[in-house]
Amino acid sequence: MDEAFVGAGNDARAQARADGLVREYQTKLARYLRRMVGDADVALDLTQEVFLSAYRMLRADPQRQLTGGWLYRAATNGAISFLRRKKILRMLPLEREPDRGDWRVDERTAASVDLQTALGRLPPEQSAALLLTSYAGYSSYEAAQLLGTTSDAVRQRVCRAMRALRTVMKEGSER
Repeated sequence: MDEAFVGAGNDARAQARADGLVREYQTKLARYLRRMVGDADVALDLTQEVFLSAYRMLRADPQRQLTGGWLYRAATNGAISFLRRKKILRMLPLEREPDRGDWRVDERTAASVDLQTALGRLPPEQSAALLLTSYAGYSSYEAAQLLGTTSDAVRQRVCRAMRALRTVMKEGSER
């Protein structure tokens, strides 16, 4: 069989599977990453990098099983790498201009902006654990697999993150 023909078949299958992953996970991953890095444009760039990596892997091996968990792990690793490249050990607070339309209507409330700011102050490991378990709906075991740690560590990070969020939110409401 002609190698060019086989390669074209792999490309078509890889493209079809990658398109399916994009349709199912693009919005979820972009929101997740926006909360991790605090910037919608960077989140979109990181989301595209995740899907490009997935496409390359599928093109090399069309039978490879890529799951949502793999995508979230790749997204988390990409976000942490981005934050480290910028020499940021703590996540940046979100600052948005109300006229730019970066927020959905329900996110324009003061409480939501305070929550976004509080999330931005968490260490990346705590933020990732909290967002994976509370926002993305993963169990602590599944989040541990994605983050390369233990379930106990995930639960501890979530607990610390929630404690920190409560403190920051309480301080914000007393002002």
